[in-house]
Amino acid sequence: MNRGLVLLASAFWVCLAGASALSEADTGTYVILDRAKNPTDMFYRLSRSGDKWVMEGKKPGGRWANISCDAGCEYRTSTEAEIKQYFPADQRASLDFACIQNMAQAFCRYLTKENPNKGGYVVVALVTGQPIPVLVRRVPS
Repeated sequence: MNRGLVLLASAFWVCLAGASALSEADTGTYVILDRAKNPTDMFYRLSRSGDKWVMEGKKPGGRWANISCDAGCEYRTSTEAEIKQYFPADQRASLDFACIQNMAQAFCRYLTKENPNKGGYVVVALVTGQPIPVLVRRVPS
């Protein structure tokens, strides 16, 4: 096979992977970070139950509580137009975002366009009228 064609196909798949939707690989426990990017004592846990996303929260000294909405406002994949509302153009120019959301918040993975192996996660609060990003970091299991 032509080497140039193989490189072109590889680049195509890398681009698709950078913009791919959230998957089982994104499930896990996340700590909320403060403005200085230090961990707080509040956590999120993202999982799947069948074909539905489930988000749980844990406050200091508390137990895990389901913070997903009731039937009718389950998490769904965010549209490109919605993602544009959540993140400024300069961030979208250097990062690829994939998000799920319900009426209260969006949970997003971002990957750098420069190196698709680097990235992180952010929760976007949607109930305040203006999207507010909250940085989170995956907690090793």
